[in-house]
Amino acid sequence: MTEISWPDTLPVTLLMDGLSAKRKTSVVRTAMDAGPEKMRRRYTASVKTFSGKMLLNKNQLIELDLFFKTALADGVLRFNFTDPQTLETAEFRFIEPYQEVSVSGFFEISMSLERL
Repeated sequence: MTEISWPDTLPVTLLMDGLSAKRKTSVVRTAMDAGPEKMRRRYTASVKTFSGKMLLNKNQLIELDLFFKTALADGVLRFNFTDPQTLETAEFRFIEPYQEVSVSGFFEISMSLERL
């Protein structure tokens, strides 16, 4: 596990409402001259991606922005986060920068993460 952990002042994990998860393939397919394609594993640990949301207040949004920019070097570095399905702590990283939408005095944050 990495030394960087998700801030305690932010929600523990993504909301279950609207959460989507997808496992990336670790299989390589090779076409043959005749017959079915051959398949093999490229690596043993496959990555699972999550897309979901969090609802933050203004102070939490500032905290997330600081964490993303400073601790994660604009989302490049890995961090410890709670898996939204298993509730186990695992290593994650951002796939792309998060998006924010203002909703009734709060901020709905949409993010795409990958569990490594």
